[in-house]
This record gives sequence, structure tokens and C-alpha cells, in this order.
Amino acid sequence: MDKTDQTAIDESALVLNRTEKSAEAVLRVASMALSITGLVIMIKNSISNEFGSVSYSNLGAFMYLVSANGVCAAYSLLSALAILALPCPISKVQVRTLFLLDQVVTYVVLAAGAVSAETVYLAYYGNIPITWSSACDSYGSFCHNALISVVFTFVVSLLYVLLSLISSYRLFSRFEAP
Repeated sequence: MDKTDQTAIDESALVLNRTEKSAEAVLRVASMALSITGLVIMIKNSISNEFGSVSYSNLGAFMYLVSANGVCAAYSLLSALAILALPCPISKVQVRTLFLLDQVVTYVVLAAGAVSAETVYLAYYGNIPITWSSACDSYGSFCHNALISVVFTFVVSLLYVLLSLISSYRLFSRFEAP
């Protein structure tokens, strides 16, 4: 194999084909839609009754969930547009940037889902040893909507784990280790 053949192989490894771009863009748009859905459900989640009123803004975990879903939705849209607009061949800096940002968003959304899941668990079951009773007996629809929002957030986390695997594969299969 001469030098021109090797160069052609190296350049073809850097080109994102149309199917790869489309699949990744679909995953990013799906995660954006699910993030927005979870965000809207949580923002609209409030209840008032004879026991008092509660809203997502009363709980720090849910405020973090809303913020994380907003950041994820914005990043998902921007990265989907970037993936579709990336020139071919894709540069090492672009691949590394997507890899890094995918990792950050994955962990931010996963952390938001975990802390919110803990809050929902405590709302449903309380903590009997410290006499913390269940709040969902009094605020059932609030708890149900919060649970739905947390489920959407975990689905987004799974999509971002998949996107992180794709971006790490792209980075480590196309470029040599530093």
C-alpha cells in the first residue's frame, strides 16, 4: 500500500456518513423533546389544598431538575444542528468537543434525575425512623407529576449515555491516543 492509499483511508475514516449523522441527530432531537417534556411537566407541577400549597420551586432538587433539563434541551438542539452542519472531514477538535460536552450533559442530567428520584421516593414513602411521613398522601397529583418528570429525565439520561458511547467511539476509533 503506497502513501496515497493510506491517506485516502485516513480521510475516509474522518468523514461522517449521512446515516451516522442522521441517527445521531435523531437521538439528540429525541433527547431535546423528552427534556422539554420533563421540564414542562415539572414547571406546571403545583397544588394547593387544605394542607397548604407546594410547587417545584419549593424543592431544590426539582429546581435543579428543571435547570438541567433546560440545559440539556438547549445543548441537544445546538449539537444536533452542529452534527448536521459539520464539514467533512470532521476535525479532531470538533470530535473532542462533542465528546467532552456529551459527557458533561450526561452526568448533569443523571445527577438531576438521581437527586429528584430521591426526593420523590421520600415524598412517597417518607422516613419513618425520623418521623418524616409521606407527603403524597396529601399531595398525590404533585407526586405523580414529579415522578413522571423524573422518568422522562432518566430516559434522557439513557439517550445521552448512548450518545456518549457514539461520540467516544468516534473519538477513539478515528484518532490515535495522545
